[in-house]
Amino acid sequence: MLEQGADKLEMRIRELEQELEDLRINCKTQIEKSLSRYKRVIDFTSEGYLELDRYSNIISCNETFLKLIGRDREDVVDKPIEDLYVKDSVFVHFANRHHLNFEADFYMDGGGTIPLLCKRSMIRDQDDDPIGHFVFLTDLTEIKNTLDDLQQVQFRYRTMYKNAVQGMYQATLDGRLLRANPAFASTFGFETTSEMLNYPGGVEGFYKNVEDREALLAALRSRQLVRNYEVEMVRPDGKTVWAQISARLAEGTDGKTFIEGILIDNSEKRVAEEKLRKSRERFRYLANHDSLTDLFNTRYLYKSLDRLISKSEETAKPFSLVFLDMDNFKQIVDTHGHLNGSQALREVAATFRENLTEPAFGVAYGGDEFVLVLPGFGKEQALAHAQHIRACMKETTYLTSKGLEVHMSASFGIATYPYDAEDRESLLALADEAMFRIKSRGKDAVGITPG
Repeated sequence: MLEQGADKLEMRIRELEQELEDLRINCKTQIEKSLSRYKRVIDFTSEGYLELDRYSNIISCNETFLKLIGRDREDVVDKPIEDLYVKDSVFVHFANRHHLNFEADFYMDGGGTIPLLCKRSMIRDQDDDPIGHFVFLTDLTEIKNTLDDLQQVQFRYRTMYKNAVQGMYQATLDGRLLRANPAFASTFGFETTSEMLNYPGGVEGFYKNVEDREALLAALRSRQLVRNYEVEMVRPDGKTVWAQISARLAEGTDGKTFIEGILIDNSEKRVAEEKLRKSRERFRYLANHDSLTDLFNTRYLYKSLDRLISKSEETAKPFSLVFLDMDNFKQIVDTHGHLNGSQALREVAATFRENLTEPAFGVAYGGDEFVLVLPGFGKEQALAHAQHIRACMKETTYLTSKGLEVHMSASFGIATYPYDAEDRESLLALADEAMFRIKSRGKDAVGITPG
């Protein structure tokens, strides 16, 4: 008997190891797909992009950046970013712990330089430790030519105003638009400049937060000139526009002061940044969670059990594991299909979450097996709570959103640390054994480890 039990346990361990390997491969595939998708976004953005390690060495770059400076990838990758620009040309616009905005003249292949605005943001790992930076780079050539040489601006004013890719505008200090070029009108969803100039909300109506416009006005009054002021704006149709504004105070022939500025729509870049941020958050989430049920995965379970064992040794407080396996779940899949079977597991997982209060948590152990971890629960408490969850499952009708009425039950097994076992493997095995005893005796019940 003992040999047969050992063989079954060994077979079960091999099955679990295979399930873990399949889950790892699936997660890796999903991550690779996401990385590929967002790499395409970065490669085709209109701005240069760099990824730096924590020492500011370039790890990767997109084609736009290579075209801006006229260099090949091997001339850039693995080199410090500081080697690519004239250090004396650096002008810092904004800096804090996480972000740095500066402009500098970058060396071009064959001689010459190109002025680029660099917006650098810190990349942190799941422990919030800095591991590098990503940098978006914008060609400032036209902006610098426009703002640094006012006589040339006046000479080319009308043609550039009409045909410029960037939005250009003039407005009074109290927010009334005086002039706007087609690009500026298009950025805010207007078909013509005249339609925009007649918009009753004026400039102030385009700011999502009025305080942002007040801050821009204060900076203009203080310095007369503001470059690359980034602000969240909103179109009349409600669509968000992330704008980068360079503006100055000018004086008209009537002696009145007005604002003259250039606006660049940075919405696509912000969307790309947000996608990258969400992608990294999703990767961190999937490292500890099951993608089907959103419960924790076995990787998190094993780490948590080690921590709970150490804490239990310090506090002398027990904790319990509830190992459960769905009853007759194959019949549900055979009757209603795999998709409905997956949905049923999601809904069962929701039942667990509704009946677990932190620090207790649920784990998708594999297939239709789950583990519930109950810190601070002795065996009697765990038994009562498992009975409660079992009753909730039996009272719940599942798959109603699919037009079905499915009732499900499970077999439960309980083991408690330190009374039943003194290591995580033995504790899991004993809870599993208690569950299998219930399976063999008719299912739909809660069993405890003898002792």
